[in-house]
Amino acid sequence: MSKARRVSPTRGTGASTPAGKSPLVDLLQTAADIVAALPDAVVVTGTDRRVLAANQAGADMLGWQVGDIVGQAIADSVSPNERAHVATREDRVLGGETQRYETRIVNHRTGEERDVAVSSGPFRMQGEIIGTVATLRDVTEPKRAQETLARSEARYRHLVESASDAIVTLDANGRFTTVNHAAENISGYKREELVGQWFAPMLPDDDLPKALGHFQQALAGETGLFESQFYRKDGEVRTISITYSTPQKDEEVLCLIRDVTDQKMLQEQLIQSEKMSAIGQLVSGVAHELNNPLAGISAFAQLLLAEKRFPPDQRTAAETIYSEARRASRIVQNLLTFARQHKAEKVPTTINQVLDDTLELRGYELRVRGIDVRREYDDSLADTMADAHQLQQVFLNLITNAEQAMEQRDGHHHRLTVRTRRNGEAVRIEVEDTGGGIPANLIERIFNPFFTTKPTGSGTGLGLSISLGIVREHEGRIWAENVASSGARFIVELPIIQPRASGEMPATTPVQAASGNDSLRVLVVDDEASVRVSLQRYLAGRGHHVETTASGEDALVRLRDAKYDAVIVDMRMPDLSGEQLYERLRSGDPGHAERVIFTTGDLVNEQMKRFLDGTGRPCVPKPFEFASFDQALPAARRR
Repeated sequence: MSKARRVSPTRGTGASTPAGKSPLVDLLQTAADIVAALPDAVVVTGTDRRVLAANQAGADMLGWQVGDIVGQAIADSVSPNERAHVATREDRVLGGETQRYETRIVNHRTGEERDVAVSSGPFRMQGEIIGTVATLRDVTEPKRAQETLARSEARYRHLVESASDAIVTLDANGRFTTVNHAAENISGYKREELVGQWFAPMLPDDDLPKALGHFQQALAGETGLFESQFYRKDGEVRTISITYSTPQKDEEVLCLIRDVTDQKMLQEQLIQSEKMSAIGQLVSGVAHELNNPLAGISAFAQLLLAEKRFPPDQRTAAETIYSEARRASRIVQNLLTFARQHKAEKVPTTINQVLDDTLELRGYELRVRGIDVRREYDDSLADTMADAHQLQQVFLNLITNAEQAMEQRDGHHHRLTVRTRRNGEAVRIEVEDTGGGIPANLIERIFNPFFTTKPTGSGTGLGLSISLGIVREHEGRIWAENVASSGARFIVELPIIQPRASGEMPATTPVQAASGNDSLRVLVVDDEASVRVSLQRYLAGRGHHVETTASGEDALVRLRDAKYDAVIVDMRMPDLSGEQLYERLRSGDPGHAERVIFTTGDLVNEQMKRFLDGTGRPCVPKPFEFASFDQALPAARRR
C-alpha cells in the first residue's frame, strides 16, 4: 500500500544478507506492491472497526482519498440496512474465521450504493489478530444482469406455464426434456412422468409413421405443422395439432401442441348441420312429388272401401293399401319436419303424439335390430305449450342413444320402453333401454358438450348437450340414471303450461258439413292425374258437377268463361303455382278468389304456411281424407 504507511507490515524489519551473497527480495514490500496494484478493493480494519489501510481501488470504491481513508469507521461505508449483517460477519473474522458474503456499500463522495462480494480474513501481527483484511469486488452490474436474466426467465417461464397450449421439448431420441402445465392437462400425465419418456407409445400405430417423419424433419432444421391422435393417460383418444421447430439442430425439437378434439367435433357438427339443411331442402323438393302419388293411392283406396259390394277379402287388401299410404305420408312429413331448420315456436302440443312421430322415424332401424318397443303412455295427459320440432329432436337423440347402447350388448333380447305420466304440474317422459348402462364415474358428465363414450368418428358428443339446452328452454329438466336390472333410463320433465290462443289463422277453416242435397260446380286444378281422377269420382258421387284441369293457365281461362262454386287448387304446378293463380284471381277475379280451396303435400314449409295464413282460405293436406273436402266445400260455395 504505497501511500498509507501508518501500519506497515515492513516497518522496523530489515532483511539481513549473508556476506558475499546478493540481497534477498523484500517479500513483504513485494506483497504490499501487489496488493496496491490489484483491481479489487483491499481494506484493512482494526479491532475498533476503523480503517488501518486500503489500496487505491479500495479508497476509490469507498469514495475517499488514500490519505484520508485511514481512521474512518468502516460502518459508515456500509448501507444502513446491511450494517448489522456486516458487523456479525466481522465478529466471526476477529474470532479467526474466514468469511465470504455479499453486501452493499455507500460511496462517501457520491452517495451511490453498490453491491460487493466480500472475502474477509483475520489480520495478524506476531501471531495475534489485530484486525481484518477484506477484499471487495464490485458485483453491481453482474448482479443486475443476473437479476434481469432471472426476471426474464421467470417471465417466460410464467408465460410458458400459463399457456393454454402444451409446450414441450424433446431430445434427439424423441424423449421429453421439458413440459409445461398445459402438457400435463392435455396428456393426463404428471410432469415427472413425462420427462424422459419416449413420445411414440402415446400415439396410435396408424399415426406413428407420420409423426416420426415430421420428427426427423424437425431435427434437420425444418419447421412444420401436422395433426395426430394420441392416447391420454386414462386411455381417452384425443386429436392434437403439433407445430414444431428446432432451437438446436440435431439436438432438440420444440413443439407447440394444441388439443383440437373439440374443434374437430364442432366442425363435424357444422358439417352434419349443413347435411341436415341439405336434406331439408331435398325432402322439401321431393315431398310434394311423393305425396302426390301417395294422395292418389290413398284416394283410390278410399273409393274402393266406399263400394258397398266390394268383396271382404279385397276390402282387407284395400284397407292395407290405405293404411300403408297414410303411414308413408307420415314418414315423409316427419322427415321434412325434422330436417328443415325451424324457428322455435311454442304451440299447444300433445307429447304422446310427438313421441309417436319420433318412433315412426326410427321404426325401421328398431325393427331390423330386433328391438321391442313398448309404449306406456298416459292417455289422459293434457296438451302443453311447447315446440314440437325441438322436442322431437330431444326424443330422437334419446332413442338413438338407446339403440346404440343396446346394439353394443350382444346376446340379449332388447327392449325400448317409452313412458309418459303426469307428475304434479309436469309431464314426465322416460326413455329406458336394456343396454349396458352408464358408468357411475361418467353419469355426471354425459351432458357436457363434446363428451362422448362412443369411438372416434361415431359421435360428436353434442346430442345430449343440445337436448339439455332445449329442455331448459322449455323450463324443464333432464337427467339420467341406471336401471336396477340393466340398462339406462333418461327422464325429461316438462311443466304443463295451459295452451293459449296463438292469434294465427287455422290451416283449415271449420265449417258445417254440407247437406246431401247441395250440388256444387267444382273446378279441380292439379297436375297429378290420380288426384284429379279420384277427386272427380268422389265429388261426382256426392252429387257435384266436377271439371278438372292440369294447368293453372287453363284454369284461368275456364274461370273467365264460367262461374264455379269452388276451385280446388294444388300449390305446386309446373306452369302456374297455386300461389300465383290465387294472386291473379285476387287482383282480377276476387269472387273466384274467395272460393279457392288449396291442397299441398308440404304444409311444413314456413313460407307456404305464411302465405296460406295470409289468405285465410282452407287448405287440405295431401294425402287427404275425402271428408276434409266435405267440410271445406260449403265455405267456398258461391253466395
